[in-house]
This record gives sequence, C-alpha cells and structure tokens, in this order.
Amino acid sequence: MMSEVRKAFKLVDEPDVVQYISELGREVLKVAGPQFFDYQFFVIDDKEFNAFAAPSGLIFMHSGLIDHMDNEDELVGVLAHECAHVANRHIADRIDKATKVNIGTVALVLAGIAMGGGPMSEAVIAGGLATGASMNLKFSRANEEEADRMAFTWMTAMGRDPWAMLSMLSKMRRISILKMGKVPPYLLTHPDPAMRMGYVQDLLSSSGIIETDRGRKDFSFHRIRYRILSTIKSPAEIMPRLRQQIRQGKDPSFMAHYGLALGSLEEGNFSSAEKYLQEVIDHYPDKPVLLADLAVIFSRQGNHAKALSLLEEARKADRDDAFTGYHLARTLEQEGKIDRAIELYEELLRRIPAFGRLHYHLSQNYATRGLLGKSHYHTGVLSFLEGNTENAKYHLNEAIKKLPADDPLKVKAREMLGNVEKLEKL
Repeated sequence: MMSEVRKAFKLVDEPDVVQYISELGREVLKVAGPQFFDYQFFVIDDKEFNAFAAPSGLIFMHSGLIDHMDNEDELVGVLAHECAHVANRHIADRIDKATKVNIGTVALVLAGIAMGGGPMSEAVIAGGLATGASMNLKFSRANEEEADRMAFTWMTAMGRDPWAMLSMLSKMRRISILKMGKVPPYLLTHPDPAMRMGYVQDLLSSSGIIETDRGRKDFSFHRIRYRILSTIKSPAEIMPRLRQQIRQGKDPSFMAHYGLALGSLEEGNFSSAEKYLQEVIDHYPDKPVLLADLAVIFSRQGNHAKALSLLEEARKADRDDAFTGYHLARTLEQEGKIDRAIELYEELLRRIPAFGRLHYHLSQNYATRGLLGKSHYHTGVLSFLEGNTENAKYHLNEAIKKLPADDPLKVKAREMLGNVEKLEKL
C-alpha cells in the first residue's frame, strides 16, 4: 500500500513532523485500547482540505488541512476520527464487498481520494477502477456517526477539548460549500459536515463539557504547523500573511515570528532569521528545540562549530527530540565525525522508522566507511519507499551478497526482497 501511495504524492518527510504526528497518533491509540494493526501516521504535501485512512492503520493528513487548523485539539480530533474508521473496519468492509479488487487497485483508488479532486485525482481513480473493480468508498451516515462518537469519547478520555471537533466540521462545511460541484461524488469520503455538526453538537450539549479557551499557546502544534508550511510553500506565499497577523494582534502564540524566521532563512536573509528566532526564544526560554532551529541558521551560513555547540546544548536538554538529533547527526557528518553520525541516525531510525530520509544518510555514511553491505541495504529500502522496485531488488540482492552471515540486516534484506517480489506479482 505504501509503495503505491508514495508513487502518487509527496510526503512531508521531516524528522520533527514525523515524530510529532506519530506521537499524537499514539496518544489517541493509548485510550483506544488494543488494536489489530501497528498504525502509522503521515503528512501529505497537498493543499487540499483532506485526511483519510487506508487499510491496516495507515493514516494520512494533508498539509492543506493542517494549514486551516488553529490548535492541537483540532488535529487530535481529526486523527481520532480517522483512527476510529480503521478500528471499526469501515474501509475494510467496503473493500470486502467490492469485486475484482487487489491491493494495487485499492491503493490507486485511495491515492486518488487522497488527492481530493481535480484531473490528476480522477485519472488515478479511473486507473484503479479500470481493472473492473466495483468500489464505493464513500462512508455511510452510520459510519461517520460511529467514527465521530468514538472520537468524541476518546477526546474526552484524553482530556482534550471535544469542541475542537465542532470547529473543524464548521471549517469543513465552509470549504465544502465553496467547492460544491467541483468534487466528484466518489471523492466525498467524509460527506455532509452539516449533518455531522448536528449530532456532535448534541454530544457536547448532553456531556455538559464547557468549551475551553483554544487560544492557548500550543507551542509544539504551531511550530510544526509553520515547519510544514515553510516546507511546502515559498516565503512569498506565507510571509505577508504572517506580518499581517502580527500587525492585527492575531498572534496569541507568538509563533508567527517563528514562521517569519523560517521564511527569512529560506530567502537567505540570515540576520533577519536569527532576529525573529531570537524573539521566539526569548518568549519560550524553556523550549530547547528552538536552539536546534538556531543551529540550522548557523549551519546554513557554514558556521558548523557554533551549530554543533547549540545542538549539543539542545540535545542535553531534550535527548528524545528527533529534529535536534537529526541535525546534530548531519552536522557531525559535515565535520567528518562519521561514526557518531551513524550512531545517531540508527537511533533515530529505531524511534521514527517512518522517517524515510534516514536511509539515504545511512547509505552514504556506511559507504564512506567501506561497509558496502549495509550501504546497499539502506539504498534498497530507500528505493522501495520511493516506488523503484527494480533499483530496490538490485541493492537488496547486493546487500545479501556482501553482508556477513550473522548480520541481522541480511535477514531483513531477504524479507524485504521477498516483499518486493510479491508486490510485483499483484
């Protein structure tokens, strides 16, 4: 499934984004109880207001959806809703009822849905359905209500504000009205937001839960939101909006300044980037990840010694932060400290396996150390993630030849090669 999905669109493959969305997802699953799948959570580089779940616990959030969010509870509410669809087997039930369906067909149709409409989306879906599959992936009213009720229960158990579900449905309703008639019916996997708003409002009224002040800081959410936007948009697209927010006093979290720092960095204006970021650091002196952000600015200027000092300080304060660990590993690599860089990359891979770019760095560094078997293995995995099965097979075969008999990677290489060969037969 992931092999097909990665061919269809681009994922936001950044260490802090992957870690953040995965940790929020695990927070939902903690109250959801035992599940049949190992869920994985991803952010898609796409402007559409959309989120979807695929079979076996793959959850996808669009960057366009996150752009419209105001706080972390709104994001958690959407994650909970999508997890509820998987937990209740809503998608699997529709696939079970379909005819002539294989994994490639399902992946293509879901990839089309993920695109949210438009010519490319319709072409992908048409390609999937051309095999003769008869699929209706639109959730029923009962499916949506069941997912919303379950998400509401989970949000309450998590101590989250379930009113955020209502605010997201309100945004969905406004956007669906604007797009009415432009999106084919088979793409409307989450239909009728107005109807959903009705029974979510009833749940809120009967629960007696009072709406909280969602203008609270939510530092991590706003940092990740601006990190995503700076990754997928140009400074010219986002910086005027941020400056207007600051002028109008609509920046309660103070994180629009952070967005301006990222935009200035992308423009190569290092002094402005440092100035804006220092203002954020002064506002949040207890957030060590901001030191890592500052280190990136110095690294871009070629001052690796200063960057390394800041990253070591940030990692000492928060050893588990993936963004800090990743940029520390990159800086060590630039300074020629390959063994420690490899150690950090391997540690990150164990903690956030969904961060695919780690395989590129490991492949390069193992090649530098002359460990060609390990290098081929990670190149093979990366090729597989990028949908290049021929390249994956070549490098995995080379890894099997070159790895020592007792190396655990040899077993993993054989397993992955088997999976690639199975995929080619679907």
